[in-house]
Amino acid sequence: MGLTLSELSLQTTDENWKSCILNESAKIIYKLGNLECLCAYWNVNSPIFYKGSWEDIVDQLKSGISSKNQEPHYQYIFKPIFASAKMCINPNAELELKAPKVNLHLEVQNIAIEMTKPQYLTMVELLESVDCMVRNAPYRKFRPDVSVHSSVKLWWRYAFNSILEVHIRRFSKMWCWSNIRKHRENLKDYKMAYRTKLLSQNKPNQDTERHIQDLEKVLDVFNITLARQQAQMEVIRSGQKVIGKKAAGGRKQGGGGGGFFSSFFGKKAQKEEHSLQDSKDTEGSGSGLDDLMTAEEKEKLYTAIGYSGSSHNLTLPKQYVAVVVTFQLFRTSVTVRELPEIPEILKVQMIDLSTKISQRPGAQAFRVEAALQHWFVTGLQQQGAVPSLIASVGESSSSLLSVVFELNPEGNAADQLLTVQSQPIEIIYDALTVNSLMDFFKSGKGVDLEVLTSATLSKLEEIKDKTAAGLSHIIETRKVLNLRIDLKPSYLLVPKSGFYSSMSDLIIVDFGSLQFNSVEQSHLSSSSSSSFSSLEEIMDRAYERYNVELRKVQVLYSKSGEAWKSARLQGSSVQHILQPMDFTVQLAKCMVEKDARMPRFKVLGELPLLHVKISDQKIQNVLELVDSIPLPNMGSSPSTPTGKVLSLVEARPQALSLHPVLLDTMETDSDEDTSEKSIDEEHHRSALEELTDLHFKFEVKEVLLELTRQVDQEKTILSFSVCQLGAEGKKRSFDLNVTSYLRRVTLDYCEIPGGRSRPLHLISSSEQQSSNLLKVEFIKADPSGPSFQTLFNNTEQTLKVEFSSLHFLLHTKALLSTINYLSSIVPPELAAARDRDIKKQADKTRQSRTVFKEAKDGGVFSFKLFAMLGCFHMEVCDDCRSIADIRVQGIDASVLVQAKETEVFARLRDIVVTDVNPQTVHRKAVSIVGEEVFSFKLSLFPGATEGKGYGDMSKVDGKVTMRLGCIQIVYLHKFFMSLLMFVDNFQTAKEALSAATAQAAEKAASSVRGLAQKSFRLSMDIKLKAPLIIVPQSSTSHNAVVVDLGLITVANSFSLLPAEGFSLPAVVEKMEVKLTQLKLSRTTMKQDSIQPDIEILQPINLELLVTRNLAASWFTRIPGVQVQGILQSLNMSLGEEDFGVLMKILVENIGEGSKEHTMDIRRQVAQEKAELAEQQVEVASSQTGSATNGGLTENTINVLLNFEIKEVLLTLKKPREQKESPFLVFHVAHLGIDTKVRKYDMCATTYIKKITMKCLEFNDSNGEPLCLISSSVTSGAELLKVQYFKVIIINCFEHLWRHSAQADRSGPNFSTVYKNTEQMINDEVGQFSYDSLSQARQAEELEQFQQEVKVSLQNLGLSLINNTSRQEIAYIGITSSGVVWEMKPKNRWKPLNQKNINLLEKTYQSQLSGKTESGWIKLETNLEVNLSGAIMMMRQPFSCPVRRNFLSGIQVDNQLPGAIFPIVFNPVPPPKSIALDSG
Repeated sequence: MGLTLSELSLQTTDENWKSCILNESAKIIYKLGNLECLCAYWNVNSPIFYKGSWEDIVDQLKSGISSKNQEPHYQYIFKPIFASAKMCINPNAELELKAPKVNLHLEVQNIAIEMTKPQYLTMVELLESVDCMVRNAPYRKFRPDVSVHSSVKLWWRYAFNSILEVHIRRFSKMWCWSNIRKHRENLKDYKMAYRTKLLSQNKPNQDTERHIQDLEKVLDVFNITLARQQAQMEVIRSGQKVIGKKAAGGRKQGGGGGGFFSSFFGKKAQKEEHSLQDSKDTEGSGSGLDDLMTAEEKEKLYTAIGYSGSSHNLTLPKQYVAVVVTFQLFRTSVTVRELPEIPEILKVQMIDLSTKISQRPGAQAFRVEAALQHWFVTGLQQQGAVPSLIASVGESSSSLLSVVFELNPEGNAADQLLTVQSQPIEIIYDALTVNSLMDFFKSGKGVDLEVLTSATLSKLEEIKDKTAAGLSHIIETRKVLNLRIDLKPSYLLVPKSGFYSSMSDLIIVDFGSLQFNSVEQSHLSSSSSSSFSSLEEIMDRAYERYNVELRKVQVLYSKSGEAWKSARLQGSSVQHILQPMDFTVQLAKCMVEKDARMPRFKVLGELPLLHVKISDQKIQNVLELVDSIPLPNMGSSPSTPTGKVLSLVEARPQALSLHPVLLDTMETDSDEDTSEKSIDEEHHRSALEELTDLHFKFEVKEVLLELTRQVDQEKTILSFSVCQLGAEGKKRSFDLNVTSYLRRVTLDYCEIPGGRSRPLHLISSSEQQSSNLLKVEFIKADPSGPSFQTLFNNTEQTLKVEFSSLHFLLHTKALLSTINYLSSIVPPELAAARDRDIKKQADKTRQSRTVFKEAKDGGVFSFKLFAMLGCFHMEVCDDCRSIADIRVQGIDASVLVQAKETEVFARLRDIVVTDVNPQTVHRKAVSIVGEEVFSFKLSLFPGATEGKGYGDMSKVDGKVTMRLGCIQIVYLHKFFMSLLMFVDNFQTAKEALSAATAQAAEKAASSVRGLAQKSFRLSMDIKLKAPLIIVPQSSTSHNAVVVDLGLITVANSFSLLPAEGFSLPAVVEKMEVKLTQLKLSRTTMKQDSIQPDIEILQPINLELLVTRNLAASWFTRIPGVQVQGILQSLNMSLGEEDFGVLMKILVENIGEGSKEHTMDIRRQVAQEKAELAEQQVEVASSQTGSATNGGLTENTINVLLNFEIKEVLLTLKKPREQKESPFLVFHVAHLGIDTKVRKYDMCATTYIKKITMKCLEFNDSNGEPLCLISSSVTSGAELLKVQYFKVIIINCFEHLWRHSAQADRSGPNFSTVYKNTEQMINDEVGQFSYDSLSQARQAEELEQFQQEVKVSLQNLGLSLINNTSRQEIAYIGITSSGVVWEMKPKNRWKPLNQKNINLLEKTYQSQLSGKTESGWIKLETNLEVNLSGAIMMMRQPFSCPVRRNFLSGIQVDNQLPGAIFPIVFNPVPPPKSIALDSG
């Protein structure tokens, strides 16, 4: 890289700008300056000059200088610049007052900046190299000056010493007490020596100077500066005059560091030191005029004698212009291109930039005028044309941009004047140019400029601090600023496919016109304070006000050939999406500092109307346009390292970052009392808290969204309106308070069905102007604030939500039309992409884990939420009638978050569902019996059971307290069927609900399977009043059946169980679930009151004991979850009238709804079967994926369920002698279910041990009631037993590929884990092709579960009795004939011979009892079978399935006395000739 200059000259000329010798008699001096060929180059892969001789180097460098006649082939960043300057100096201008004293005119022809991609990449590489060198600076002194290959040991020692000396020994030495004491002594000695130097009247002696220099070599810059400030402060406080200031600061001392950068920062430190010392010196030395005259008298004296404290001459007229400087730049261009000789990617051109600076010393005025005529930006050439990205489209008579700034403007009462005006510009988005720019600035590797970035950021922070200090000084001096900013409306064009042509579809974004004006308050100076009516008016006028107006912001969509330019100028058109919008903001700055009653800044914003109107066709076109634009190829950019070593800039202490209180305490080592400082600091802190920094209020009067349908013309379908949406808040020093509100929301359906004149209000709210529909208040407090504990109750963030009432109208046709409209405007590609994003998000959610951090502040609430929801009102109707009225009232919720505890509370007071049918007697379908329906409280204690808390059973991870009031449900089939008919109209919503239900069922099943693996301790206190269900006889009848589900209570406790072989005991949770007072009765309802019940089902009390193993992931000796329950008796008594009411309910209540609710059962069943099949496939695939993640482990028991009903008694009664008496009793004893769910299989067994039914009207021969049905079984056996088996086969084919090359039948996994299925496939693997095996694998993935159901009933007998003679006529018995083993060689099951049947049954029973190992067994008859798999197989003498079956036997006996043939019919075994094995 280099910089060349051909010529720079400055000449004295005459009035014709010809070079001459200055004449002493000339009144005006003319100077001419010329600059030729000033340029900068950055050559890539350039030749190296330093290897040549000195003369050759000079000649080559001279030949590289660009001139008018010669331009070398260099790669210029700044192309040759030609400039000229003309200056006229009139020494006597202040006497004549006709012409300026100095008139300077600068003129630059062209400034061209060009950069190529190789130049950019080499710049980045250079910066990275410099960064590496700066980073290596601390270790450079340890670097050996030898080759790496020849002295490897020295280089390893260099690395070792660098880390040891810089990062280890330095810090260890820093915290050594001897080093700290020595450092403090050096700092105290330096402060005393520097104080002596400041107080010395003559030059300090050489010993003091040498002592100071020696100490400065030891101390760093921070401590030297701090010690000097402390010494100066002590001298000033002592009242002595600083004598040796100039001598002390006149020359640079030796220990301050060396190098270019140190000298740069040294000058800065000296400048700050001198300014500080000068300010201190001038405190005591004041002029004598200050004692004799006031400030006003001195100002009058200075004006009379023509004296000024500054360099300005106040005797000159205020309108006289003494200095004029004009600058004109004809053309400026910035070009970005890939290579030097190819078309540019981007070219920015600014034409005719002019600046004029004038000064009026008499008024101390200063004026700057700047103007830019044209601005053009072009992109990458494509399709034979260069696209225009930015162009001026304003009037040619005015400048594109004009800026005027003036101090003490003439003819204006303001102290400062700033005027900005601009003409509109046109911005066109070009996709190829933007993508090429992204590729241009993309480097090939990750660049980490850590040190340079830190230095740049620190420099920017310094500039920002200086700018902020300057702005603060301007604000504090209270200069009146007259601000006038007027920016004409510019617009952005986004063409289809990213390239603009006259036939492109466009999105036009009009940014509107911006006006920023200061509000004049000149009348305030003339009015006295006595004219103000009140203190509020005085406070209101103590603000400087500014007004910001943004007008006609709009968005349009224009198809090819439409006149969008004329439509943009109209107020509203068909092309508009966002109608023209105006926005107003008022800014105010307080002129009174530190007044708690007056905010420092006020911001008031208002948006009258935000109106969006768009049709369905336009939405699709806009989405297609956006999708057609090619986006930049982001790719996988190289990642920069995140973990970095602390840089030198970060490690270096910053003196400016210290708190003033800390600096005050470090200024002296004397024993001064600092109690007054602490008190003043507290007062200052409390006063600072009361100050309001910002008060803002924004309000949107109305938001209107209209969705239309495009046919011949746009027709409004939906209209969504939000009225008065706003926010108001205050920002103080230690807290922030924001309140948002929403007054009214409406959603209207405008496509009126049935010829209605008014639209349907699908969503509406209260019309009261004073009430808010929604109010949200957010408070954020700083924990370091003084009122954090008292005013804010130790709460960092508080959110309060209040919701009044909202009305929903669920109209069938309106909702269907709305759903169809919304689904039609969304393209299928967008919906598919959204589903993919949702699935990815769900996967991330499943993979995420919650990590609890150690709590720090237990008494501080990090977040509080209080929500109060008033009322939700929903009206369900269709075109013909209203169906239901639903009201939900009184929802309260709160969330309290602390470091060690999180509390969630929710409560629902009332819910009412009303049947609006006027003919029904029972209006309230759902209502609440009691004060509140639902109360829930959840407390979470993160990390409470970790560490030492694991063995403390009193500590839990969470606590749940839940109360559920009694809900009364009146079931009218007609009403509920009408609701189902309403829901059934929305097929899409129904399908979504079905999918969600299936997904919830899958999650519930997986939760049950993984319940044992969760070690979360949750203490439960649950009391639920189960719903009261009333089923009337009909909608007009008062007879009803009442089902009271009683009271459910849940409580749990925790205990420890010793675990042998483990270091920690296992935690076991015992949960008791009680269901009490469940009953069924019949009653008569009159006038919303229930008459005394007639009991049908006696009260039932049920207890369940749930034992959960919280250490199931590593302790598997007990089941994960064990559920045990016993119901002693289920006694039901049913009379004739009771039975009649039940039958009438079926006929009348159910019949009313069945007549109106007719639907196609076959279609629904077929659809549900198809959905069920899809869901099973999805579940199977998901479970397959989850099962294949790991190898097969121990088949542990996850869930164990044992439930038994001791007795079920059903008594039927009929009237006898004016009262009901029992006549038939049905009795079932020992009805139960046993379920065992293990990791790879499940087994469920349901059994009944005894059944009897007796008729009490008749007696048998023994005088006992006649037994119609009886059973007799052996002790311990079951009368009826149903077994259900479910086996999970995991990765059969994956294990086949793994083991086929090395496993054999003797492997342990083949006989235990993989069973016969794996062995069979392994034997036949040689006959499988790859395709057939892939097909088999797909079939195996689709059918992961094998199910088996076994139903066993030992005997069944039926007796035929003559009731008149009470004599048994016949007995029919069905008995089991025994076991029959069958095989299926082709398509039909065939029984085996008796010998093989006996051998197979013996082997089967032996394996079932565990006496014989499972796997392939060879029998005496050379049959080789496997009876332990899910499918029993035989492979010798041929391969086919086998099964174990039972054949029934029927026998009919003649029971008449004296019968010759008592057995009428019975099965007999076949003759031996038929039963012989035929081979």
